[in-house]
Amino acid sequence: MDPKPVTESKLTEPAVLKDSHDEVPFDESEALKPALNRRLLMKTDLVVLPCLVISMTLAFLDKNALGFAAIFGLRTDANLKGQEYSWLGSIFYFGYLAMELPSLWLITKVPIGKYISACLILWGAAICLMAACHNFAGLATIRVLLGIFEAALLPCMLVLNSTWYRREEQPLRTALWHNTFAGVFGGILSYAIGNIKGSLSTWKYIFIIYGAVTIFTGFIIFFALPDSPAKAWFFTEEEKKAVIIRLAENQTGVDNHKKFDRKQIIEALKDPKCWCVWACGIGYAIANAGITNFNPLIIAGYGFSQTKTVLMATPQAAVAMVAGAVLTAISHFVQNLRCFFWIISALIGLAGAVMVHTLDVTSARNASLAGVYIMGFYNVPWVFMLSLNSSNTAGATKKSFMGVSVAVCYAIGNIIGPQLFLSSQAPRYPLGIGAMMFAFALMAASGVAYYVLCVFENKRRDSQYGIPEDKVQAGLESEREDKTDWENKGFRYTY
Repeated sequence: MDPKPVTESKLTEPAVLKDSHDEVPFDESEALKPALNRRLLMKTDLVVLPCLVISMTLAFLDKNALGFAAIFGLRTDANLKGQEYSWLGSIFYFGYLAMELPSLWLITKVPIGKYISACLILWGAAICLMAACHNFAGLATIRVLLGIFEAALLPCMLVLNSTWYRREEQPLRTALWHNTFAGVFGGILSYAIGNIKGSLSTWKYIFIIYGAVTIFTGFIIFFALPDSPAKAWFFTEEEKKAVIIRLAENQTGVDNHKKFDRKQIIEALKDPKCWCVWACGIGYAIANAGITNFNPLIIAGYGFSQTKTVLMATPQAAVAMVAGAVLTAISHFVQNLRCFFWIISALIGLAGAVMVHTLDVTSARNASLAGVYIMGFYNVPWVFMLSLNSSNTAGATKKSFMGVSVAVCYAIGNIIGPQLFLSSQAPRYPLGIGAMMFAFALMAASGVAYYVLCVFENKRRDSQYGIPEDKVQAGLESEREDKTDWENKGFRYTY
């Protein structure tokens, strides 16, 4: 006998789209017509998405600046010795890690658009100050400040992703804002900066130009990025009312300024899917640490000049960008492929790391270099994991906690990663490349476990509670009561 479908009790009052200041009532009997849905999505993509993409691109660009600066004489001018350059890669994440717990509280209390803007302005100023440093102590101090100022960005992106977009829309948008365009553009820009003939060292121009652009963008974001759909300057009053219906099927909520609920944090710690997310995050971060800080140095070991090295680093970022865009676009049209692409991409990246680790640079130079580029798939499992985390996490505190905890894992992996690239092993770094092989394997294994957990939990809920009839109604009630994905028995996980 088929299980009886779940039926949710009807709401006794109109749904309300809320933030910390406003309430916009909406009668859920009003249909969200396709034309209206397309208009809401288009407006969101034209305003919110560029803000997210530009903010994250600048974050990646500023982090990649250290690797490009190293090619143009930073290590020599700052008299860096031994593992000091590796520590500059790691020490950023001590500041990043220290700021994550305050970020968990701040995200639920302050206007998120203004918070992102402030972070951009502050870390842009810090990047500019890197040009004034002339030793390890000065560089390390600024790197810690950079970590503090950037710490909230990833958690904010994850919250905004689920606040503004439907589940099926999230993977492609995640791929767009968590892109590797900075790797492509950064290589080209650094090549151009490398040809500047001025009174300063080339690496100083890199920091000054990158920082100035970031500060300018921070002021633009202050005015352009709304703090919530209810405050979106580009929506009419009727469109603001329609947003809650458009996003209700997510059943993850659109209001992030709810009461801080410790029970939701305990639930996350007990949720095995969350542990899969954290494992993937650490694996990705170890791989990211190698690519962000050492990729230009590895490529320089193939015998290229300074300017050609920064150009030769761009194909890897292009691989990551194109692979992410293509696979997330496919997942938009074919449902429940995200875990599959997460796993396959990690295995492809693993193959690239094996090639770099085992092939001889002299006799198989082109094949070994191809392995470096194939490792560009490192970003794709991360993108799918982030989008699944946004889609499958409900409850305001749980969402914020998961965003912050993912950032913590990201910081831990990025602290560990650079220390595995020993200066004595340059430019091949066998220990570091071996660590990246482990990182890719960890990402693949966590993807398999996540898939199994989602499939079995969905089957269990269908069997025990029946198949939900009205996802919109369930979403409205979940939003009102701030239910988590565990508490909402009508919630089904995407994979």
